[in-house]
Amino acid sequence: RSNPQAELIKDVYGIDDALRAIAGDSVSGLGTGGMSTKLQAADVACRAGIDTIIAAGSKPGVIGDVMEGISVGTLFHAQATPLENRKRWIFGAPPAGEITVDEGATAAILERGSSLLPKGIKSVTGNFSRGEVIRICNLEGRDIAHGVSRYNSDALRRIAGHHSQEIDAILGYEYGPVAVHRDDMITR
Repeated sequence: RSNPQAELIKDVYGIDDALRAIAGDSVSGLGTGGMSTKLQAADVACRAGIDTIIAAGSKPGVIGDVMEGISVGTLFHAQATPLENRKRWIFGAPPAGEITVDEGATAAILERGSSLLPKGIKSVTGNFSRGEVIRICNLEGRDIAHGVSRYNSDALRRIAGHHSQEIDAILGYEYGPVAVHRDDMITR
């Protein structure tokens, strides 16, 4: 809107980091109504199997044009295989906190689809309970995944950087060897 050289993108088949950069994604990942927020909403809808259109809402008749199939904005095509309901919930839920992970954990999550072990956690930000959705970031601060934490923030701070077999000795209890299980995680 503010760039006179901006060109309309008619079709999008997947929202990636390059598109987020064009939209001016907010550093925190929590927008306030700008284009990055619209992209987040379109991403959630597309991953749920729903085609989404972003168009100028101030243009008279725009809804009717969309309903008639007239190209008036950007069509975000639905993902061919929609996310299951639980993953959709994880993807769309606002994160209650954030953890930063090392390079090994980043590779394990993104390249091998692995669960997050405490050993890979470098830091924990915020206060959250066991069972809440958290943001998982790499060392550069990039949001790489969201997942349901098996431990609260205080417990994660205590076990961060430790091997899984040390959890019970450190905490006096354990909810399993992983901080976030891969079945409870969605990569960004």
